[in-house]
Amino acid sequence: MADIRGLTYPLQVENGRLMLTEDINIVEQQIISVLETRPFERVMRAEYGLPDDTFETMNPAAIDSRISEAILEQVGGVSDLSVRGSWTGGDNGLYAINILYTVNGTPQPPLTLSLVI
Repeated sequence: MADIRGLTYPLQVENGRLMLTEDINIVEQQIISVLETRPFERVMRAEYGLPDDTFETMNPAAIDSRISEAILEQVGGVSDLSVRGSWTGGDNGLYAINILYTVNGTPQPPLTLSLVI
């Protein structure tokens, strides 16, 4: 039986019903949701998401630290979090990140994403 259960992200409909996800998958989807949401996009949770000033610095260590803080504050069950990122794509404004984390003491596969800035 699932310990954690919630709606899939992004929302998906199957046979007229919203699809659900369970356990570890929901934590991964919540991390992605935090990274793709900017403050005040969610009216009832104005502070949810990655702060607007995260990418004002060109320092990857500072960016990684802000990403880590946002994930730890807004996603439950995550521990042993490690975020490593770097600028890619030249002037295209791509920031590639690799996220290593543990959920309930179980290490998870790395999550690799590219954020368009």
